[in-house]
Amino acid sequence: MGLVLRSPVAWVIFLVVTIMGPIWLNHFLFRFDPFRYLEASGDPYLSRYLVGYETFSPAWKDQPTLIFSPAGGGKTALRIFTFRLCWSGGGAFPIHYHLPYLFKHPNFSALEEHLEQLIRSAAKALFLAFAYQPLIFLRASPAFQKNGAHFISTWLPDLPYYLTILRTELQPDRVASRLDRSYQLYQTPETSLLEGFIQSFGRYLSEPTAPSRLSIRQTFDQLTTWITQELGFRAVYLLIDGIDGFPELAWLPDRAVHSLESLLTQGSIWASQQVYLKGFLPWDLAGFLQHTLGSEWETFVPIELVWDDAMLIAMLRRRIYVATDGEFDSLSAVSTFADSGCDLEQELVRLIHPPLPRDALLLIRQVLYEYETRWKPSLPRKITLNDLERAREWYETRRALLRKPLPEYASVQV
Repeated sequence: MGLVLRSPVAWVIFLVVTIMGPIWLNHFLFRFDPFRYLEASGDPYLSRYLVGYETFSPAWKDQPTLIFSPAGGGKTALRIFTFRLCWSGGGAFPIHYHLPYLFKHPNFSALEEHLEQLIRSAAKALFLAFAYQPLIFLRASPAFQKNGAHFISTWLPDLPYYLTILRTELQPDRVASRLDRSYQLYQTPETSLLEGFIQSFGRYLSEPTAPSRLSIRQTFDQLTTWITQELGFRAVYLLIDGIDGFPELAWLPDRAVHSLESLLTQGSIWASQQVYLKGFLPWDLAGFLQHTLGSEWETFVPIELVWDDAMLIAMLRRRIYVATDGEFDSLSAVSTFADSGCDLEQELVRLIHPPLPRDALLLIRQVLYEYETRWKPSLPRKITLNDLERAREWYETRRALLRKPLPEYASVQV
């Protein structure tokens, strides 16, 4: 069914939003929409308004860790926060492992299959690490430079394309935005060092090399040895995320756990080699994992990622402050709430049970949508209590779509 717009006003709103973006951006002097991205890995501004994650320090300590929260509870944001802490002086080398869609086939569970995906993720991580900090590559031994260049060439598809972008634009962020936005560090190295890396890396790629005869497991072991010994990093962090993105697994936590079992049972073995698994997983999996892993469960530090009203308010206000370049940090400043003694963010967060970041973003977006759809040029540019009330009604309807109960082992204290 095609789009039907029944009034001239609806057409105007549709055209303005399509061409210029939401009208509230201009009305309230926002430089960008800080509520747009419900999936944290896609948000180019995320690093500018990450708040509240400092309290979850086990996520970036040298120990296997499992972080649990419901969908929309901030797991991906914490993963990215942990990644950026590693590069701001943490001394560990982080590798994002986005679980492949439905594991490519229904029975994805063998360790070798996970290792192959981890190796591919590591090739991206190494290439971008060298691009952002060329001295890591340039100070390494010539033997590693050659082996590392050919490893990346083998495991990173379309490497010539990414290398061309890097050579042409000299901006690692431009490459990361195409390759994997999670790796964006929003920094640029000294041009001469970056050019030196590109020249040296390209020269090694042009040299012939014999095909590797190593197995997948041997390749993974070689990779982690390179990182911790050749490159001098204290540890490797394997940041596992993305299982929330599989609708097919939403009602099958036992199947998801089965697919992860062979990977997570390596936790203690890898920890002895300074390789630490960091799982950012749905809360539904906690009990299943404890039951399935048995004694290996004790290897991990389990964390429940819990938000409260104050943290949600701080998260929303920080986004508003950043997006308005510090003009204000509360939508109360552009509402009639001040006249009634109410605080918009506090009123909004009171409606969310349990407190979840994604729900807060959804609800504040709906408030702004309600403002936009009823605003007319003859009206003041102010959010009203009625906008919040209509957003509340929409949210309550959405919350009625509750998840059905899970089977046994679904509850565990962490």
